[in-house]
Amino acid sequence: MTHIALGYDGSPGARTALDWVAVRAARENARVDLITVTNMVTSNYENTERELARAERLLLDLAPGVHVESHRIDGTMPNALLKDARTSDLLVIGLHQQRPLRNALKGWMPQRLSARAHGPVALIPEGWSLVDGPVVVGVDDDPSSDEALMFAAAEAQSTHTTLRMVHAWSMPVPRLEGSSALLASPLQVKENHRRILREAMHRVQEAYPTVTIEEALVNDNPPAALLHRSTDASIAVIGTHRRGVMAGGFFGSVAQDILGQIGCPVAIVPND
Repeated sequence: MTHIALGYDGSPGARTALDWVAVRAARENARVDLITVTNMVTSNYENTERELARAERLLLDLAPGVHVESHRIDGTMPNALLKDARTSDLLVIGLHQQRPLRNALKGWMPQRLSARAHGPVALIPEGWSLVDGPVVVGVDDDPSSDEALMFAAAEAQSTHTTLRMVHAWSMPVPRLEGSSALLASPLQVKENHRRILREAMHRVQEAYPTVTIEEALVNDNPPAALLHRSTDASIAVIGTHRRGVMAGGFFGSVAQDILGQIGCPVAIVPND
């Protein structure tokens, strides 16, 4: 049984995330933990308990039969949430519509929370609605996206949709001493990156032979490539390095560009 942890505080972003979790939990017969982080100095425990009970009833109305547990824990974000959700298969949080770079949980930056999470984190934009679109995943030059590829393929298989694998390429910056970058033609560079993408597609197809894969080799920077190819996506999946802070082409210093503009849920998957 899949174990989903939902960080919840009653905000519009959190309620949208609850809707997303309900759809997923019903599909997978998942166990859901509703987690609210409180502060013993500033929090109103009575209001918090009422909000949690209301959220649990709503979740059960949307996904009857799903096993739901509510947790109110004292602590600080993001440590308390991450500790309580450490055994989950997926941690879900909402994004504010007007402040997409801050999640629905006390303003913590989603990049920082995702960087410290034990497993995949799904960021759900406020106002999300269900669409029958492809699962889109970014393919990096290095193995940092391998876990993301398999997560995305499993998502495509469970939702019976297409997996769109996006790989960005661009000409390397020439060096003055006359490196191979000076000698490589655009065609050579493009074909080298096509090989990287095709090898990744082959690995995924071996693991998920029934999934239909669509390739997208894009001459652009990684964030722009992912954004342009995710306009019709049901979810976009990004892989990360395990180095304490986000790294890698698809989730590095330009992560704000993605989260600030993308309109679909984003799953951030660490590569252990």
